[in-house]
Amino acid sequence: MDELSLEDVSGIRGTLALFSHVFDNAEVADLGRVFTGDAVIELRRGAGRVVRGLPAIGEFALSLRPHGPDHQTLDSHIFVDGEGVVRARSRYLAVLPDGSVHNGDYLDVLQRTPEGWRIELRVSVPRYPLAEGVFR
Repeated sequence: MDELSLEDVSGIRGTLALFSHVFDNAEVADLGRVFTGDAVIELRRGAGRVVRGLPAIGEFALSLRPHGPDHQTLDSHIFVDGEGVVRARSRYLAVLPDGSVHNGDYLDVLQRTPEGWRIELRVSVPRYPLAEGVFR
C-alpha cells in the first residue's frame, strides 16, 4: 500500500480515538473494535510488559479497574512506511489516580480488516517520567 485515502485516515483516527474509551472503561466486548484478535501490546514503562491476543488485552484492561490511568490520545501521525505497512504515531497523556500525569508515544501498526481498521501492534514508549535507556 502506497497511499491512504481520506476514508482510510478517518477510519484509523476513529480506531485510535476509540481505544481510550473502550480500554479505560474495560469494555472488553468492544476491544475487537480497536484491536485485531492476535494484537500485541508492548509496554516499555518500568520493567515492561507484553500482552498478546484479544483475551489477554481484555484481562489486562480489567486488571487496571477501578484505579487505572485515564488515557488521552492526541497528535496522531498516520502514514505508510517504506515497506507498505500502515503505521500511526500518537502522543498520549495518562492521568493517574493520584492526579499525576504520565505521557509518551503510541507506535502502532494497523491492519485493514473486513470490519475496519484495527491495531495489530501497539508499542507504548514513555517520555516523562523518562524511562532509563529509552531516549539515550
